[in-house]
Amino acid sequence: MFPAVPDAARTEAEMPLAHPLVDRAFIGALVRHFYTRVRSDPRLGPIFASEIQGDWEPHLEKMTDFWCSVILKNGAYSGRPVPAHLKLKQVKEEDFDLWLSHFRTVAAERCPPEVAAVFVDRAERIARSLKLAMFFRLERPATGTAG
Repeated sequence: MFPAVPDAARTEAEMPLAHPLVDRAFIGALVRHFYTRVRSDPRLGPIFASEIQGDWEPHLEKMTDFWCSVILKNGAYSGRPVPAHLKLKQVKEEDFDLWLSHFRTVAAERCPPEVAAVFVDRAERIARSLKLAMFFRLERPATGTAG
């Protein structure tokens, strides 16, 4: 077992957001507003529509769990985002800029500025991580080859 890291030693991104407005209901409303925008985007909408047919509610609940884990650090999400995104062959690197633009807009519309800043910071970290995983994978060198 590793010793617990004192809160003072953690980065802000590792800390849960403690704000009286921010709970699961707040995050769920933000997620739904965000996906309403994404679904109407001419580039992103078709990508999501090709993956999620029919009832969107299970995906929205999963994304609410994800964002609760990211923001509240409550462990609600146990999925694996990178493998889920690696299978999306139609996604281009620049699509993350569109995604972030919608996310920034929704955060600004729905959150007090200090809360929006936390959501946007974490969204930018997530986008950077997914972009690295999806578009900047290094191939392993072949083993057993003579040089």
